[in-house]
Order: sequence, then C-alpha cells, then structure tokens
Amino acid sequence: MNVLRIALKEMKIVREVRMLVFMLATPVLLILILGTALSSAFNGSTAIGDIRVLYHDGGTEPALTKQWQAFMQEAERSSGMLFEQAKAGMNGQQEVRNNRYTGYVEIDGNGINYEGNSRSSIENGIVQGMLSAFADRYRLSAEAAKMDPEYESRPLIAEDGGRGYVLEASIQGARQPGSLDYFSIAVTTMIILYSALTAGGLIDSERKRNTAQRLLASPVTKAEIFAGKILGTLAINAVFVIIVVLISKYMFNAYWGENPVMVFLVLFTEILFALSLGLGISYVLKGNAAGAVIMVIIQLAAFFGGGYTPVASTTGFMREAATYSPLHWSNEALLQLIYSGNGSAAMQAMMLNVGFSVLLLAIAMISMRRREGL
Repeated sequence: MNVLRIALKEMKIVREVRMLVFMLATPVLLILILGTALSSAFNGSTAIGDIRVLYHDGGTEPALTKQWQAFMQEAERSSGMLFEQAKAGMNGQQEVRNNRYTGYVEIDGNGINYEGNSRSSIENGIVQGMLSAFADRYRLSAEAAKMDPEYESRPLIAEDGGRGYVLEASIQGARQPGSLDYFSIAVTTMIILYSALTAGGLIDSERKRNTAQRLLASPVTKAEIFAGKILGTLAINAVFVIIVVLISKYMFNAYWGENPVMVFLVLFTEILFALSLGLGISYVLKGNAAGAVIMVIIQLAAFFGGGYTPVASTTGFMREAATYSPLHWSNEALLQLIYSGNGSAAMQAMMLNVGFSVLLLAIAMISMRRREGL
C-alpha cells in the first residue's frame, strides 16, 4: 500500500507545466521538424525532363518494325515519352549532340543502334533501360518463333486479355520507413532516454527539499520508497509515450506496424532502462556531477544511435559505435519489428534493456542500503 501511495505522489508531476511541455510538445515538434527537414534523405526525388527520342526505321526487318511500333505506342501511353521519326536529310546524331533530343534510335538490318545525350544522364538512362528490355524481348520472340511459328504473330505483351508469350509480373517490395515514420520512432526512443534525468533527481530532490529524513522517520522502508518512486515514474512516462505514439500515428500518419503490443513492450523496457540508468548514476555520483554525466551519456547515445539522423548507411567508427548505443538497439528492434515482422530483434532489445536495468537498479539499491539516509 505504501508503494502505491508513493507511486501516486510521483505521478502528480503532471501538474508541472514544464514537464508536460517537455514530454509531449517537445517530441511532437521534433518529429514534425526532423521529419519534414530531412524528408529528402528518405524520399529523395529528382526532376526528370521531357524524354524525346528521334528514330529512323529503314524497314529492312518487317517483324522488328511491327514490334517497334507496338513498343512506341506503349511507351508513349504509359511513360509519356515522345517518339519522332527522322525526316529525310536529318542527321540524328547531330540532333542529339545539339541537345534537341534525349537519344537517336536507328533500326536497320543489323538490329537497333542507339546514341544517347550525355547531358541528360537520367533521361538517357531511362531510354537505354527501356530499349534494352525491348531488345531482350525481341530476341526472345525470334527464338520462340523458331520453335513454334504460332508465336511469330503474337505480341510481346498480352493486350486486352489476349495471349502473348511474355508474362510480366512484379514483386512488391517490403514497406520502407519514410522520414516521419523513422523520426516518430527515433524521437520517441530519444525522449524516453531523457527520462533518465528525471530519475536521477528522484532521490536527490528529496534531499534538497529536506524531506528525506521525514520519509525515513515514517513507517516506510527504503525498499518501499525505492519501489514506489520507480513504479510511479515508470507509469507516468509510459502514459506520455503512449500519447506521443498515438499523436504521431493519427496526426502525422506515422506507421507503427501491426503488432502494437510488442512495440509498446520494447518502449516500456526502454523506459525501465532509462530510469535505472538515472538512478544508478545518481547513487554512484552526487549532485550536479550525476546530472552532467547522464546528459553526456544521453547525447552520445542519441548521436551515435540515430536520434538525429539514420545510421543504417554509416560505416567505420560511426557504425561500430552505434552498436553500443541503447538508442540504436531499440530503434533497430522497432524498425525490424514494424517493417520486417522480426520479433527476435525486439526480444533481444527487451532482454538488453531489462538486463541492464536489473544491473543498474542493483547498484542503486546496494548504494542506498549502505547510506545512512536516502
């Protein structure tokens, strides 16, 4: 009963406006600012200009000409490319060099020859890729016609439910996090880590207000005081985290996956770790020194763990240092759980969080017992 009373007393911190602003407004604003400012790192886009292709068909290969006509129609319809037939006396190569066209295609008895515009590298690459796919399909049709003349009259791709000899199929790639998706996770875990500062002052605040002696004089044991403060702070931080997750989900449309139970378990174990970290350091060090060390640890963990920018593509020292950041293993576990359905990564992160929490809480409890006061 004493533990619950102390826990409820700790939860009354919600009456402090500064705490509410820090735990709710700060993460929401950070998600919005970082998710908007760094969106190009996730959804980078490059403007593509008009793709105009000049071509000349000598008419020496009727089958190739037929397939080429079908290819142009499909490309113009689906990709917005423009094909223009070269007029008599027009030098196609020179037109491309003068930057009037993306490329020049010449069709003759030897096949297809293409000359691209090096000044339009992106557009040129698109045309080259499409022409390469067309050439591969045409060679396939020629080989198929050798085995069965019936295939010679079929189109490359089936149209309007007809029968073709090339069946196109695409594999939908796994969902990838956007900027708001990523920073909704990263900022939430980072704000959780900042709760170590609050935990570091749980006992120290009692000493500063000269209420530590009153608590010890009351019929309450040190263990009950310790457990009540941890339980109350854990509960209020869990409520804040749930609110932040819901705001990011329904206000910013951030994707938190289809397994919210596991997601919140990872987040709750990180809260336990952060509180244990603050309490452990506050008993090893005293006063302002403890707060300074906790802040340094949080900043290093956020910097190396991907709190401000993704670390998935980093290499060398940064990549190696990230593996030791508690923020990194929580972020990585959540990303794998949400986007790959990998529950083992979440279990590993929870075990690390709980394991370090037990170690740090043991240090704090042993230090409390050795002290005369709190």
